[in-house]
Amino acid sequence: MANRFVYVALDYDDQTRNLAFAANLAHVQSDRFGFKVNLDAVANFSPTAQNPYSFVKQVMDLGRPVFVDMKMWNGGRTMENIAKGCASLGVDIVNMYAHAGPAFIGRVKDSLRGTQTQLFAVTVLTHYTDSDTQRLYGCSLAEAAKRLGKIGFESGADGLIMPANHIGDMKLAPIKILSPGIRPAWYENKSDNDQEQTVTPREAIDNGANSLVVGSPVRKSPDPVAALERIIAEIS
Repeated sequence: MANRFVYVALDYDDQTRNLAFAANLAHVQSDRFGFKVNLDAVANFSPTAQNPYSFVKQVMDLGRPVFVDMKMWNGGRTMENIAKGCASLGVDIVNMYAHAGPAFIGRVKDSLRGTQTQLFAVTVLTHYTDSDTQRLYGCSLAEAAKRLGKIGFESGADGLIMPANHIGDMKLAPIKILSPGIRPAWYENKSDNDQEQTVTPREAIDNGANSLVVGSPVRKSPDPVAALERIIAEIS
């Protein structure tokens, strides 16, 4: 995974639209992007849905790195099996919540040894505010990101997932950082306000992110190809 990399979120409600969207973007002439597959696309219960292996493989067959965004927080056996299934496909990244704890992070990491699949630990979600983390963790969002990042780092995760505006709160040795909540300054859909912690692509990189997840600014653009190319140019 190169530095300054973009994962485009495949966030349509059905697999067919996600595959068509990804295929349209796959021809962009850059080696700095791949695709993020969300949980509801993998665990799709439509009668016409493909099984998870077949769906993810079709995304993989487009020749781009793939991040399977399961946000795991379950029993160790369950998470190991999901991670190993993703690794068998050659998925770039799988993820789990840091608050699953060091023992489970270690188990999932161990299950990936000998593969190219990386394990990233989720700290706080970008739609959280201080009031959310006070309720959940009894501390500010900045402190929660710091504590959970420390758990992920010390437990051997390959990277952390966190809001880019809180990367500076981390006082850790170098580790890969992937940041969602990306909103370019030119993105005009002001009603698209499902994220609380947002930054521009350039701000995310300047703050220390290695890679970004970008959803709506590409998917909801009148010209998704041009939007993706513009974001890649901004972080180059």
